[in-house]
Amino acid sequence: MAKGKAPGETKSLQNAFLAAYNLVGSVRKAAESVDMSRNTVSGWIKNDVQGFRERYEDSKDEFREYLQDMAVDRVKDQKPGDNPVLLITLLNAHWPEKYRRTGYYTDNAAKEIMSEWKKWIKQTRKQAKTRDEAPDRNNAIEEAERILARKATRDSDA
Repeated sequence: MAKGKAPGETKSLQNAFLAAYNLVGSVRKAAESVDMSRNTVSGWIKNDVQGFRERYEDSKDEFREYLQDMAVDRVKDQKPGDNPVLLITLLNAHWPEKYRRTGYYTDNAAKEIMSEWKKWIKQTRKQAKTRDEAPDRNNAIEEAERILARKATRDSDA
């Protein structure tokens, strides 16, 4: 509970803060709008004063859904030359699991194939140096096909 506030007053202040947060999506701005400190909000979250933590998470969901609604409306009304970068950035920040692109793929097939290929190239170059010759392009293509065939066999066995 806020210092010097009765439980009912604290709950009312929390509700006012959350209503403002739903609209602005900023702790600082929402706290300012209800004439309170940002630190008060941090304390409510940390100590889960009157179940505030869950209600705050719900409010964050409300704001990110508001951003999503805005994005859908903008897409519908998009004109050539309109720039949605700021909106996309906000969606990335507030709903990263849905809107942020990642470079991670669960299929590591290409990585495994490249690893095998690099080992083969290294070994072939060593052998070519001892025989004083250049690696053969046809052998490289054949080895790539063998690596892909082994990968396909492993995948079909799994």
